[in-house]
Amino acid sequence: MIMNQRIKNIIIVGGGTAGWMTAAALSKTIGCRSCKITLVESEQIGTVGVGEATLPLINLFNKNVLGLDENEFVRETNATFKLGIEFADWRKVGHSYFHPFGHIGVDMDGISFMHYWLRWYKAGGGLDFSRFNAETEAARSLKFMRTTNEPGPKVMPDIYYAFHFDASLYAAYLRRYAEKLGVSRIEGMIESVNQHPDNGYISSLVLKNGETIEGDFFIDCSGFKGILIEQVYQAGYYDWSHWLPVNRAAAVPCESAGELLPFTRSTARESGWQWRIPLQHRIGNGYVFCDQYISEDEAADKLLSRLDGRALDKPKSLRFVTGVRKKAG
Repeated sequence: MIMNQRIKNIIIVGGGTAGWMTAAALSKTIGCRSCKITLVESEQIGTVGVGEATLPLINLFNKNVLGLDENEFVRETNATFKLGIEFADWRKVGHSYFHPFGHIGVDMDGISFMHYWLRWYKAGGGLDFSRFNAETEAARSLKFMRTTNEPGPKVMPDIYYAFHFDASLYAAYLRRYAEKLGVSRIEGMIESVNQHPDNGYISSLVLKNGETIEGDFFIDCSGFKGILIEQVYQAGYYDWSHWLPVNRAAAVPCESAGELLPFTRSTARESGWQWRIPLQHRIGNGYVFCDQYISEDEAADKLLSRLDGRALDKPKSLRFVTGVRKKAG
């Protein structure tokens, strides 16, 4: 892009949830009448597809930015509701801590709830202050309900929640949304990238079939590959392995078992941790680990042995380095 030039053509590199969330947001906020928005992706490149647990900010994106109907979203993505995260066996085997969304207690007369709780505890009250959190109590009972704004004193506190959803279905749902608003999709593998000789800004992409795609503004949603941000601009990477040494993950879906849980479960394991994400049609499972302490084959075997139901596929292996890019744009 040339400085001070009006952006008329936005190119998004990569699909999946990142690419189609970007396309959906831009098509809703900027619109496709005055600015052409194109997404380039290839079906030959698989997506990670394991990012199925979210935080309450997903509601800000779905409702406030895109204006999605929540019931439709839940149906289209096989979503379930999430009230928090249970951390099992982290402090010690058998111990469990629930991290809820929402607030603990209610401040009264300008004084923080925790001051009231500490006084109550010193007077002989219970240690578990999570009893004063609606999301935790609902999760313990395997319950969920939406709350609405009520005039006057509240009968029910506001419930803060997120979702578990099928990442592939969410990407497909947002693709239909974005294309309806005018986003164009191009199927193809990127062969090379052209840059302006005077300033180094990207001017176009060249696909393996020889097609050239020109643009004014390019957004990299290519994930680990970093086709633009790393391979072209060499943004660099802050390696956090000395703080967080996990560098592998095995992921596999399994059949649903028992009642749906309204929370994500993270269980500490011998070389990392295991996630459990319940969806309407299956359970998403994964084992994040460090290959210095366990092999990929052994980690996959241990994951398969700890599923709640029959595995629906072979474990998918993911390799990564924990950290962040040195430059974002």
